[in-house]
Amino acid sequence: MLRKLLKKIAIPPIHEAAGEAWKRGDTVFIRKVFAAPGKHDADIAQAVQAVTAIGWHSASVTFEGEGLQRAANLVFTRP
Repeated sequence: MLRKLLKKIAIPPIHEAAGEAWKRGDTVFIRKVFAAPGKHDADIAQAVQAVTAIGWHSASVTFEGEGLQRAANLVFTRP
């Protein structure tokens, strides 16, 4: 029961959330992605690649924080 509850409140992976937004017909998709330490933002690049593969266009990428608090604010729009 706890596992089902945690699954319901969990944030879906970025490519799943972007796909759902695309199906709903949203015109803008925004997500904050936290960088994994030591990966030199490779995980952020993979996130951008996964979302653009669905059909979204990257509108802006801004970074904030440092170390474990480093995050990228990603904004995508429909073509």
